[in-house]
Amino acid sequence: MRVSEYIIGPTIVHEWGHLRWGLRDEYQVRDYPRFYRDSDNEVAAVKCGKYMKGENVDFIKKKPCTLDPDTGLPTDTCYFKVNRINPGVKASLMFQHDVTEMFCDNDVTDPDSLHNVEAPNEQNDMCDGRSAWEVMREHSDFKDGNSPPIDDKHVRAPTFRIVQAKTQRVVLVLDVSGSMNKLTSGSTRMERLRQAAADFLLRAVPSGYSVGIVTFNTSAVIRKDLTTIATPKDREDLINALPESGLGNTAIGSGLNTGLEVLKHGGDSASGGVLILVSDGKETDRPVIVDVKPMLLSAEVVVHTILISEVADPQLVSLAADTRGRSFFYSGSNDTTDMISAFWSTITDTSDGSLLCIQMFLETVLVPANDKVVKFVDVDSSVGRDTEFTFSYSGDSFPLDVLMTSPSGQHFTASSDNSHVSRVAKQLMISFPKDTEVGRWKILLTNDGSSAVTTQLLVSSRAPTDDSYPIRTRTFLSQNQIDFKGPQSSLKLIVGVEVMKGYEPILGAKVEVQVGSTPWKSLNDNGQGADAARGDGFYSTALLRFPANGKFPVKVRVAAEEGAKLLVGGGSRAYTLDGGLGPTYETVGPFQRRADLGLVSVSNLTPDTDLRALYPFPPEKINDLKVVNISFVDNSATLQWAAVGDYDEQATASSYELRFSKNIRDLRNSFQNASQVDDTDVIAGSLGSPSAPSERETVVIRFPAGYENKTIFFGLKVHHSVDRVSVVSNIVSTAVVFVPPVAVEPTKVAETTTTGGTPMEPKKPLVWSLLAIAAVIVVVVVVIVVVVVIRCSVQPYGRQSTGDMARGIFSFRTLRRSPELILAPSLAIISTIIGFSYLFWSAARKPDVRLSHYETEPRHERVVPSYRTKIFWKEHKSIPELEKLHKEIGTYKYK
Repeated sequence: MRVSEYIIGPTIVHEWGHLRWGLRDEYQVRDYPRFYRDSDNEVAAVKCGKYMKGENVDFIKKKPCTLDPDTGLPTDTCYFKVNRINPGVKASLMFQHDVTEMFCDNDVTDPDSLHNVEAPNEQNDMCDGRSAWEVMREHSDFKDGNSPPIDDKHVRAPTFRIVQAKTQRVVLVLDVSGSMNKLTSGSTRMERLRQAAADFLLRAVPSGYSVGIVTFNTSAVIRKDLTTIATPKDREDLINALPESGLGNTAIGSGLNTGLEVLKHGGDSASGGVLILVSDGKETDRPVIVDVKPMLLSAEVVVHTILISEVADPQLVSLAADTRGRSFFYSGSNDTTDMISAFWSTITDTSDGSLLCIQMFLETVLVPANDKVVKFVDVDSSVGRDTEFTFSYSGDSFPLDVLMTSPSGQHFTASSDNSHVSRVAKQLMISFPKDTEVGRWKILLTNDGSSAVTTQLLVSSRAPTDDSYPIRTRTFLSQNQIDFKGPQSSLKLIVGVEVMKGYEPILGAKVEVQVGSTPWKSLNDNGQGADAARGDGFYSTALLRFPANGKFPVKVRVAAEEGAKLLVGGGSRAYTLDGGLGPTYETVGPFQRRADLGLVSVSNLTPDTDLRALYPFPPEKINDLKVVNISFVDNSATLQWAAVGDYDEQATASSYELRFSKNIRDLRNSFQNASQVDDTDVIAGSLGSPSAPSERETVVIRFPAGYENKTIFFGLKVHHSVDRVSVVSNIVSTAVVFVPPVAVEPTKVAETTTTGGTPMEPKKPLVWSLLAIAAVIVVVVVVIVVVVVIRCSVQPYGRQSTGDMARGIFSFRTLRRSPELILAPSLAIISTIIGFSYLFWSAARKPDVRLSHYETEPRHERVVPSYRTKIFWKEHKSIPELEKLHKEIGTYKYK
C-alpha cells in the first residue's frame, strides 16, 4: 500500500472528528507549545498517547535539543520525532494519525492509548482536559450505547457515492405589489430594487450560473426561465426582464411555489437550488408561506430573503433560517448599499472562490453642492481581473465629474475609452478587464451643481486567473432576533467573519462590524471572548448593545495595512509529518473587503433596561495563559495573557484569581482548593487591577518555599463587578530549574588588514594548535630522513659500517657531491621556529585569557564561567559568584 493510500483513511477520520464530534487537535498548532514540564518535572513533548516513544530533535541542527534558559524548555527549533521503528507504537488520530488508528481515552489500564491530560494542547484547553473518547461518548452517535464495538468479522468496508456538482441555479422571486411603488427621496422602492438586482446580475453572479426571474403580486409570473450566463448578452437579457412597476396584493406563497417550479424546469431536481425572495409587505393572498414551506424543505431548496421596510412580513426571517438561508434588511431609504450588499452576500458564501466576484469597496458617498470628495481604494494582488469602479445614481444622467488616478499616476474619467453607462441599472462603470494596477487608487468626485448629490461607489474584481484564489470573506451571525424579555439565549448575538485566501487564513486584518448606523466595533482573532481559537483567520465578537427596537442590517468591513500575513499551510492542519518548520507566513499587502451578515430584529428594549441585570453572562475564558520566563535566582516565574472584558467584552473586569498546584487535576476539578497567589507573592504586575480588553497582562510571581525543582501548574479565573466568575483558563506548567547557558560555537571575527584582507578564521584551542605543529614537524623530519637514506643508498661508499656511513653522510665531501642535502636540516630548523612562534602568538590572542599584562577589560567580563579555559593544560577554575552573575546578564561578547 502506498503512503498516500494509507494516509487518506486516517485523514478523513481525523477531519470527521473535528466536524462531527467536535474534537480538537492534540498536536502543536499556531502558538501552542511543543513541550512542557510534566508532573515529574521532566521535559515532555505535547503528544497523545501519553507514553508513546520517540526523541526530541532539533530540526535545524539535526541533533538532540538544547534547553532555553528563559523557559527551561527546548528551543523553538525542536520537535518530537515518533519512534516509527517500534511496530507497536500508537498515537492518537487527533495527534499523529499516520502512525496508527485510535483515539485516546482515560483508561489507565491501557497505557498505549492513555490520554495526556497535562499536555497544553487545543483538545485539553477547549474540552477541559477530556480525552477524545470522553467527548465522543457524549455525542448522540455513541451515547446510551449507540454504535457499540464490532468484531473484525463484521467490519464492512465503507462505501462512497461520488456526487458531481450541478450548475448553480438561482431564481429571483420579486415582489411587484402596489406598495413597491412607494416613493422615497425621489425614487420608488421598485426602482431601487431594479438597480440593486441589475448590479447583482451584471457583476456578482459568476459565469456558468443559471438564473431565472419570477414576480408576484396577487399571483406569480415567470418573467425569465433558467438562463445559463455565458455571454454579456445573457446578462443583458436578464436585466431587461426585471420589473419596472408594481400593482396588486402580496401573495408570497405563490411566488415561492412558482420559483420552485422554475428550479424543477425540465424534470430536474430542485435540490441545491436557491431562491432569493424580496418583499416589502405582509402576505395577503393564498397560498401562504406555511403552506409552501414543507415543499421547500422536502425539495432541499435554500431560500434567502431580503426584507424592505419594517412592515415586511416577519415570517421571512424564520423561512430563511429553516431552509438554511439568510435574511437581510433594507430600510427603503435613499442609501441602497444595504440592498446591493444583501444581493451580493447571497452568492459570496456559496460560490467557488476562483469564480467569485469580490466586493472590495461599497459606500454611499455624499458630495455637497459645489464641492469635492476624495476616496481611496486598495486593489490587491489577489484580484485584478474584470475590475469595475461603479457609480450608481438616480435621475436621467450621472451628475458628478469623476477623476480616477491609478497608483502609477494614470488618469481615468467618465469619458475614457474604458467607461460606459447602463441606463437600465443607472450606473456609470469604469472597467479594467485584466491586469488592474495593484496599489492605492484615488477617486475624486466633483459636484458643480447647486444641490448635494449622493452616489453609491462599488468596486469589484475577480482573481487574476481561473486557478488562483482571491482574498475573500465568509460571515456568520448566531441569530436574527434579540428579545429583551426572552430567554437568556436570545440576548447575545455572536458575529463571526472568516478571512481567507483559498483555504489559508489571513491573520492581522482589521475587521469591524456595524449594526444599523451604530459605531463600528472591532472583531478579534485572539482566542478571547467570543473568539474560540486564536490565529485561525476567524474573527469574532459578541454584540450586546443595540440602538433601539426594530430591524437593522449587520454589515462588516475588512481592511489590512501593515502587519497582515497569510498563514501558508494553515488550512488543512491534519498532522502527518515528524515535526519540521510547520506553517510559514507571507506578507499580505493592503486590501479592502465589504460584506453583509444579515439582519437583526430587536424587540422589548426600553430606555430603562438594566443591561447588567439582563446579561447573566460571566467573563469569557482566558485561553492564552503562558509562562514566558523563569528565574532560578529570584525563584520566580513571569506569566502573560490577554485581558478579557466584562459582560459586553468592553468594560474592564474587576480582578483575577490565580491559583497553582502540583497536580493538574486539582485546578480542573477543584479550583477553589488549590493554592492561591496573593498580593505578597506578586513581584511585578497586578492581579487586582485588570487591563482593558485585549491588552496584554504581565505578572511576575515568586514561588513559595519548597517548590524549587518541582513542576507547578497554574490556572486563572476572571471576576467582574457583579460577582460573576469565568471558568478556569487554559492550564500551564513550569518549574524553577537551573538551565546552563547554551554552548555557542565560535563565530568568525572580521578584521581588516592593511591590504584589505579577508576576515580571519575562528581561533582554534591551543592544544589543537600544538598537536598540529608537532604533526608538521614529524612529517618534515620523516621526509628528510627518507631523502637522505635514498640519496646515500645510491652513493659508491662501498662496504662501510653504520658509523662510517653516518659520518659520510654529513661530511663536506658528501655535501659538495650532493648540495641538495643542505635543504633538509634547514627546513627542519625553520619549521620548528615557525611552529613555536605560532603557538605563542595564538595564546596571546585568545579572547578569554591573555598572556599579556596589558589587559583592556576587567577579568569578570572576560571569563565565561560555564567553560573551562586551558593554556598549557593548566585549568582555569570557575568562580561561583561570576556564575550567578553570568546567568542573569548573559555572556559578554568580546570584540
